[in-house]
Amino acid sequence: MFETEIRRDGTPARSAVETLPAGGRQETVPPGPPLSRRDRWFPFLAFGVVAGVVVVVSILAHAHLPRLHPFHRQLQGDRWVDAFGWWDGWWYVGIARRGYWFFLPDQQSPVAFFPAYPAAMRFLGRVVGGPLVAGFLLTLACGLGVAVLFHRWCVAKIGPAQARLAVLLLLVYPFAFYLMGAVYADALFIVASLAAFLALENDRPVLAGLAGIVATASRPVGAALVLGLWVLYLERNGVLRRLGARAEGRPGLRAVLSRVRPAHAGLLLAPLGLVAFCGFLAARFGEPFAFFDVAGALGWDQPPGAHTWFKVHWVKAMWNGPWTDGHFGHLAINAVATIITVAFIPSVFRRLGWGYGVYVTIAVVATAAATKDFVGMGRYSLAAFPCFAVAAEMLFRRPRLAWAVLAVSGVSLLVLTQLHARGTIVS
Repeated sequence: MFETEIRRDGTPARSAVETLPAGGRQETVPPGPPLSRRDRWFPFLAFGVVAGVVVVVSILAHAHLPRLHPFHRQLQGDRWVDAFGWWDGWWYVGIARRGYWFFLPDQQSPVAFFPAYPAAMRFLGRVVGGPLVAGFLLTLACGLGVAVLFHRWCVAKIGPAQARLAVLLLLVYPFAFYLMGAVYADALFIVASLAAFLALENDRPVLAGLAGIVATASRPVGAALVLGLWVLYLERNGVLRRLGARAEGRPGLRAVLSRVRPAHAGLLLAPLGLVAFCGFLAARFGEPFAFFDVAGALGWDQPPGAHTWFKVHWVKAMWNGPWTDGHFGHLAINAVATIITVAFIPSVFRRLGWGYGVYVTIAVVATAAATKDFVGMGRYSLAAFPCFAVAAEMLFRRPRLAWAVLAVSGVSLLVLTQLHARGTIVS
């Protein structure tokens, strides 16, 4: 599979990019031969196999294993699709049916959830028989889009062989079932973010800005995408080099400005999804940042402050236990996912540049700081797709370790999938 492009001398085949020794900055090299038919179809087949297993396991677990939260009657049902609609899924279903019907700062409210995903559920639900089925299909479609776009991005950045490994790492990541039917907005956000970065890399800033609108209307972490796109634009046009230490061959200010075209203003469209939602909240409830205000509501309990930033709740749970129940386990695995993802961030800066480094740092570190106990970080880390690419590069020369990582991740994915289908809060 991914070992087939290792040369006889043990070094990987030349990828689509190289890293310069001085400063580690990436420069594009001329593209190689066109992708083989196998490479073109690989992300479709890989996603089809993994997602098919995840969907079957979810349905069987929901139908034949005991529910783990019997007191949440409003979340339960006997239809197969109910396996995918737990927790945030029913908030999204409610928004798709009734819109944003209330806001109180001290109570859990639908304003915590951004509108792009439930709006798509509402319109698709008119065709497929309801918003819950629509959410399931929408997540599957976006998950497939993530696999395809991530593969294309990886081929350009690290080469086709490493790209296959990167896609596999992403698809069998223990929390990847959020890309495979779970009614959450993460898949929509990630596919829009990938589309935005790919569009900018192909010098289509207006298209990048439009994709950015979808992303920033999907999740509050869209700010990470906006800043990542803008920094990547400055990086690609030599502005960051111009601002750095003087060195022979650096472009002058006039040369840098000559590259700017009116179409580049399309990148300024990216934050409009967030701006529009804030405008709606201001008009509807008089609070443009209502989604921040409800973070401290009873049951969510994550108001800004030292208690949240320093993870007091998580530390107490880890110290006091009990260490054998599910609550301890899901706090631990989300923290581990965060730590592993953060460990790859320096490599993202060195290997892929400041644009992707800024994006990943805000998407992971800033988001982790806003949680009281790391819950949610397992699925939030899916957005850090550059980390999966640099992890694939590191594992590429160690096939045995790569297979071991894939095997452990795959088993963990199945365990977490059946727990989610039975009602456990996994992330």
